[in-house]
Amino acid sequence: MEEKLDWLKENWRVAAVVAIGIVIVGLYFWHGPAAGAGASSISSSSFSSESTASKKQESSGSNSNSSSRSSGYVYIAGAVKHPGLYHVDAGTRWADVVQAAGGLTKDAEVSSVNLAKVAKDQENLAIPVHGAQNAAPPATSTAATTSGSATTGAAVASGSPALIDLNSATPEQLQTISGVGPKRAQDIIDYRDQKGGYKAVADLKNVSGIGDKIFADIQPHVTVGP
Repeated sequence: MEEKLDWLKENWRVAAVVAIGIVIVGLYFWHGPAAGAGASSISSSSFSSESTASKKQESSGSNSNSSSRSSGYVYIAGAVKHPGLYHVDAGTRWADVVQAAGGLTKDAEVSSVNLAKVAKDQENLAIPVHGAQNAAPPATSTAATTSGSATTGAAVASGSPALIDLNSATPEQLQTISGVGPKRAQDIIDYRDQKGGYKAVADLKNVSGIGDKIFADIQPHVTVGP
């Protein structure tokens, strides 16, 4: 026993270093795992929060893009008080567009128009006018004397709408043709007044703003009367 005490007295520094080392190792194993678990928990919670925020941003962006794609502009013409271009949203119906355009005129004919239909971006709608498409003479077995009367007879026989006479049409009647708005209808009538009437449908090409493409769209719907 005395020998051990003598050894400790001589080597107390070594013993102190060993004791301190044992304490440090014990503290590491005691607190290390708990600290590691806490760090792991915080990291996991942070990741979960970031993931949730990311999903909300994606959802918000998706809803915004969907709303943008579902809105746009449509054009309404014919028997409404204020023809023109109107903004529409996802649920806007043509009846809403008619109201935005000031409502129908007293000579509007809506029996063949579906105003309950949803209006979509870039669409056009022309509200017909009462009497705009006058009934043509029934087709007979007698050969037509002119190309104009032959075309009219064929339209009646097939059940197609009667052609609009360029020499008597009103602006409202002309606007029932797809692609003819208020300004173009007035240009067609101004040319008729200046030239004393149309001698052929092809004269439409002389109207300002009517090129080959627009003429091709209008030609099947018009004729030239006396």
